[in-house]
Amino acid sequence: MNTVSIPQNTDFVFPFLYGKIESLPNEMQKEISLFAEFLLSKTVHTAIPKFGSLKGKIRMSADFDAPLSDFKEYM
Repeated sequence: MNTVSIPQNTDFVFPFLYGKIESLPNEMQKEISLFAEFLLSKTVHTAIPKFGSLKGKIRMSADFDAPLSDFKEYM
């Protein structure tokens, strides 16, 4: 496998990559697109919920601690 060094100058990187991708057959371009989507899905981070962010959104019934009728035969 040949290694290609990608230039660090951002003014040159995008045209460089675009030129390389444009020279590939359509099937390979589709594969690159799918791979780019895969990479993006790996790197997208979801926000970490803040403590107390669900306050008031979850409610417990008043008889939460009451014995369940399903377990009467075991008590």
